[in-house]
Amino acid sequence: MYKNIFKTLIIFLSLICAKSIPIQEIKLKGLITNPKQEISGMDWYKDNLFFLPENLGGHLFRLTKKEIQEAINIKHSKTLLPIKTKLITPDYSKTIPGFDGFEAIAFNKNKVYLTIEAENNDTMEGYIVWGTINPKSYEINIKSKNIKKIQTPIQIDNLSFESIIINDNNALILYESNGINLRKNPFQILIGLNDFVSKKIKAPNIEYRITDGTKLKNNQFWAINYYWPGDKNKLNPGIDNLLLNNSKKFNNDQTVERLIEFIIKDDKLMLTNKKPINLILEDGKSRNWEGIVRYGESGFLIATDKHPRMILAYVNID
Repeated sequence: MYKNIFKTLIIFLSLICAKSIPIQEIKLKGLITNPKQEISGMDWYKDNLFFLPENLGGHLFRLTKKEIQEAINIKHSKTLLPIKTKLITPDYSKTIPGFDGFEAIAFNKNKVYLTIEAENNDTMEGYIVWGTINPKSYEINIKSKNIKKIQTPIQIDNLSFESIIINDNNALILYESNGINLRKNPFQILIGLNDFVSKKIKAPNIEYRITDGTKLKNNQFWAINYYWPGDKNKLNPGIDNLLLNNSKKFNNDQTVERLIEFIIKDDKLMLTNKKPINLILEDGKSRNWEGIVRYGESGFLIATDKHPRMILAYVNID
């Protein structure tokens, strides 16, 4: 009896200590709020935050750090209007069989890297493309020759590579689904940015989806770990070892919106010992977070695609 009481107490105390954080929504207006834009990633370039639409529309959206700071300080009384900047690319809908859209973006000085998802004859495929950004006009130009195909490690409909993490002269490309019931020996892809030769690095099993990651800091980065219960059959979740109560029922039936931290060490990708940051959920809705960047020393900016609407939010973990 005492053993069961002690076990219950440990679980209770663990749940009390679990970090659960509210979001502060930053109101937006204009074209970016149109669901057809379907934001799929974002990243900082200098003091500008760029939003990547999934669709081949020839543009990105941009906000300045100053605008965002003012909106966070004023909170709900200021609405921001992101402006469009040019994204000049080949017509990938004609050159990539089964082109689905853009999935991730990362800047490295004046160079930019995007991932593309495609479904070719019922086979999911990934690509990385690269180009340059004009530091004055912010125009991005990607030439047709700058493309490399990336083989997906497993085949799951509508899943591919959702994150690009720049590590020195390499790009870590994260496949989004890495659960124990899907991948027994998971790995991720590291691509050299000088020769674009790829290699596999060991990685942990993480349930649900990884939808974006921040820039590196001390070889560490945070990523969005998201689960919509409607994906239960597709993702076939196993026991979630990052849940303090390890509840199988929770895996299958409840939304998960959280941030988790990784470290790249000895050519391996590992979780750090920091606890996941759980986001306080919105009643009755799953928010499909598709973009994350660091903001200051103790916060993040996160963005959804179009479900349940386009949301930009500040997460303060201080």
